[in-house]
Amino acid sequence: MYRIVITSIWILILSAPLQAQQRFRRTAFPVNSFLINPAVAGTEPVTVFGSSYRHQWAGFDGAPTTTVFSAHSSTPSQIGAGLIVYKDDMGGAVSQTGVEITGSYQLRLPNTDAVSFGISLQGTQFGFDSSNLNVWDQDDPALTGGMETTFGIDASTGMMIFGSDYSFGLAVSNLFQDKLGLTGVMLDLNQHIRHYRFMGSYTADISNKVSFQTSGMIRLTEVTPAQIDIYTRAIYKYYQGLYWGGVGLRMGDAVTFSAGVEFASIGFAYSYDITTGNNLLSNYSHEINLTYLLPHKKGFGQASLGTRRILDKNRLVK
Repeated sequence: MYRIVITSIWILILSAPLQAQQRFRRTAFPVNSFLINPAVAGTEPVTVFGSSYRHQWAGFDGAPTTTVFSAHSSTPSQIGAGLIVYKDDMGGAVSQTGVEITGSYQLRLPNTDAVSFGISLQGTQFGFDSSNLNVWDQDDPALTGGMETTFGIDASTGMMIFGSDYSFGLAVSNLFQDKLGLTGVMLDLNQHIRHYRFMGSYTADISNKVSFQTSGMIRLTEVTPAQIDIYTRAIYKYYQGLYWGGVGLRMGDAVTFSAGVEFASIGFAYSYDITTGNNLLSNYSHEINLTYLLPHKKGFGQASLGTRRILDKNRLVK
């Protein structure tokens, strides 16, 4: 039953201008924010490997799930590079699989801050499988009775200004608004839509062991209103590790709770969403993030931003 409901919702979306968020969602967006903005690539003096798994609206068969793997690194020449591979099962019979290849360039500002510019090339395969559905309208032209796929090329770009205790930036995805071209859908309306994300973060020291990081993000498209995420976490530094807990609010949608640990070069984070909106499918979602840091001797930021660099001070992965 739930599989029918979710698929029916997506059929309605695909039969009109795509007015939903087509980019995968993350609760703990300050953790490995390279997934949010390509300009983050290469801004750390390490190679950052990350993986993320999200189970949206958990509690029934066919709920959306997203799996993401990423890596980004810096070079001595102020150039960064990154890679993202993801599988986004949107629920029911709709899914997309994609890869993004990123390049970035960082500039030192006159003070201890820096600015980074990034661009990604996106390749996405969108799939719709109607072979195993119990449908209400057997003559619906959008249902071919089999697996239908389409592949498209698009791009993302972003910029970020950052210092020892703050960062803010802008990212734009689906620059070319590639058309999906699925059978039975109006081709002039069946396309990806540009997504805009504004994100900022500030870390305040309470003592030499305790810090608070507050982050915010605004997401919107050219056809949907803005959605605001606010997130705060307390960080405790003990011995060689960091331990943190956080709370967040996705306005009109959910309240979130997160906890994590980073020890040596390995980080783990878990997030739990409690739905506050008019969602009839489920009241909660789960998200897990893993990171691994591979240090190297040379790279942008190794000496440019000083010892108060967020990564150097608190081992917080951007």
